[in-house]
Amino acid sequence: MDGRRGTLPFRYAVGTGDDYIFTVDIWAYLDKRDPDQHLGWWRFELPSGDRQAELALDFDQISMASVTLQVDGTSYQALDGWQNPDYPFDPLADLELVFRNAQGEVQRIEPTLLKFSDRDGLRRFYARHFATDGYTSAEEAPFLPNLHAYKLDRLERLFTKHIPVGGWVVDVGCGRSLFSDIDTTFPFTVFAGDLNYDSVHTRALEVPSQRWSVFDAAAVPLADASVDALFAGEVIEHLTDVEATLREWGRVLKPGGVAIITTPNRDRLVSVVGGMERPYSRDHLRELSYRELTGELLPASGFRVVEQSGLYLELWLKNLFSAEPVHDHLQRGGNTKEHLSLMRRLYPLGRWLPRWALGIVVVARKWDT
Repeated sequence: MDGRRGTLPFRYAVGTGDDYIFTVDIWAYLDKRDPDQHLGWWRFELPSGDRQAELALDFDQISMASVTLQVDGTSYQALDGWQNPDYPFDPLADLELVFRNAQGEVQRIEPTLLKFSDRDGLRRFYARHFATDGYTSAEEAPFLPNLHAYKLDRLERLFTKHIPVGGWVVDVGCGRSLFSDIDTTFPFTVFAGDLNYDSVHTRALEVPSQRWSVFDAAAVPLADASVDALFAGEVIEHLTDVEATLREWGRVLKPGGVAIITTPNRDRLVSVVGGMERPYSRDHLRELSYRELTGELLPASGFRVVEQSGLYLELWLKNLFSAEPVHDHLQRGGNTKEHLSLMRRLYPLGRWLPRWALGIVVVARKWDT
């Protein structure tokens, strides 16, 4: 999608309009709460036969005309439908092509992920969903808080190993800044920045030992070759132009400086087994695979990977033989304190199979020349 506009090609094979009901249904990503998270539905009559078609999507204004069908150069308007004028437009949405029989029974659903690259929409999303308080109670849902604690331990070792004493490190898209969550007495200077003014202002008062500023992770307000290290913790997946951002990060690093990057893995086991892209969060516009980040993007941006590993393997998979999406039980129904011991055993396994791990941790060094 370009902002809130785009096209979606698809192929179909149907008989006459009396044999089927075809609708386009759009929901918030992984959230089918009706009506709040339902953008709307549009019903079309498809020309009979085996044909190539295209949907034209335009949600600058939400209406019956927001979705039109094009087949063989002819445009078709929706016959009926329903739309939600108050839909919040999170960055991701699930579009479904739904084929029903004449009795209204669902015969087939073809899902597609929509990505709304709308900068203002991203800001509104963060204002609605994120604050500075961290994860929900580890008693109620222990998976993420304990994974986070495991990751902090790993990062502390990497920070100590790769960031020189007396050096400068910039923490882009910092949120709370994981440096301050780990230790406020690191032997180097941390310059932390985020787009959220309130978050930065609050943390600057709480952690005066760090330098704080408001800036975009893709436009770092520092001189060329001015810092020894850069940390991007769960940042790169939120960006629309990853290649340009990696070049920007390389610009501010000194020759031989290191970038330490953590990010969800697009090719984690749930996605590979399920056979479709399933971003870990509804604001992840571009998740990267382990191979793509370490084998393509970083080398093309002037970095050589010096250390890499993964976080957690999703081994307790559910819905393997069901029409429902595959998911990891320990992050859904099994996310209880009774399974905490098993979770802690699985967190380190990603180190040995980073290609399919839930998360990626990479240390990349800028070439000296």
